[in-house]
Amino acid sequence: MSLGKRHIGRRVAGVGVAVSLMVLGLAAPAFAVLGPITFVPASGSDGCVIVITGTDFLGPDVDVVQVGGADAPFEIQSDTEIWAAAPGGSGFVTVEKTATGESVSSATQFTDTSGSGDCAPTIASFTPICGTVGTTVTITGTNLIDGTAFDGAFTEFSPFTGTPPTDGIDATHTGAAETQTTLSVLVPTGAKTGPISVETDVAETFSAADFTVVTDATLCVPPTPTTHARSISFKIKKTGKASGVVSSTEDPAFTDCVAAVPVKIQRKTKSGWKTVGKTTTTDTGSYTKKVKNPKGKQKFRALAPKVGLGDPVTDTCLKAKSATRKI
Repeated sequence: MSLGKRHIGRRVAGVGVAVSLMVLGLAAPAFAVLGPITFVPASGSDGCVIVITGTDFLGPDVDVVQVGGADAPFEIQSDTEIWAAAPGGSGFVTVEKTATGESVSSATQFTDTSGSGDCAPTIASFTPICGTVGTTVTITGTNLIDGTAFDGAFTEFSPFTGTPPTDGIDATHTGAAETQTTLSVLVPTGAKTGPISVETDVAETFSAADFTVVTDATLCVPPTPTTHARSISFKIKKTGKASGVVSSTEDPAFTDCVAAVPVKIQRKTKSGWKTVGKTTTTDTGSYTKKVKNPKGKQKFRALAPKVGLGDPVTDTCLKAKSATRKI
């Protein structure tokens, strides 16, 4: 007997039991009702893991999932979520309980594609970004579950070989709960500084950033930023033309805190200092900016805000304020 006929037989049997109970004057068992379902992603190739969201997937369990009329391998994650692997072909997504005769289909269709469609895995970020062999790394992104066994996508660390890069160092998953958006893996022996890859039945992707492999975890802690003092001169004409120079007060001068740094021109108001103009210094630290000059005597000043340099920050340029000028 085919799977479809078995399902029909079970459904008919279930209905027959309910009718018999009604004839005898007995109440049929109370079951919750399957609600509307939605799914993501909207398209993908065979093996794409589709996340189906709805209600009452348990007790009794959903036992049939179809995509475009074809049975799909699936795994119930909770009463409101099912993971199913696209079996090939486009069409509506359907979930069914043969024990109760319930069936509900999606309002939209899944589109089967020759490429990865919307189902390709992506890596948005990972943390930490540095560590020793054995460090637990949490990867976040999309489509990070593989459809073969509904487990986390295959993950590799550098070094990679080949063109395009292949054959990296296999990472072991930690066993922590993984989802379509989160993986948890261990940095493998032999890993080198470089990108991380994740691969599903559909496609493989690489992180844009490198994971840094070190022999001592303390090397991952960025050095305490060095602070650098500076000063700013300021003058302003009645026309509103402001000018001055940002200078390093260190010996030798730390010119990175002088060149191409932001400067604010501020005017004193009843509520405090209001920024009325912004500019950037030249390579030598000089700046000019034309601002509006309201009628009456006004007080102005220039301000070079505190800024950090480097990623991670290794140097901090301290804030500098000029003397107040009246015009």
